[in-house]
Amino acid sequence: MLETIVLATCLIASPLVCKDIHIQIAPDQGASLQLPFHCARQGQIEIQKWIAEHPGWRVEKWACPPRDRIGHKT
Repeated sequence: MLETIVLATCLIASPLVCKDIHIQIAPDQGASLQLPFHCARQGQIEIQKWIAEHPGWRVEKWACPPRDRIGHKT
């Protein structure tokens, strides 16, 4: 089952231009991104990949929300 990591990103050249990025991943066998350790570990890996592909952006924060909470602001 795919789970989602949500990145809050902003342009380096224009810090007020921001957007959320949703990355769909299949977590390790038996792992869930709902567990903080798995979210932190897998999140760092996926963020590094994303940054390498998008050098003009920076990641402000990230989260691994439950499927029913994606898109809701807390």
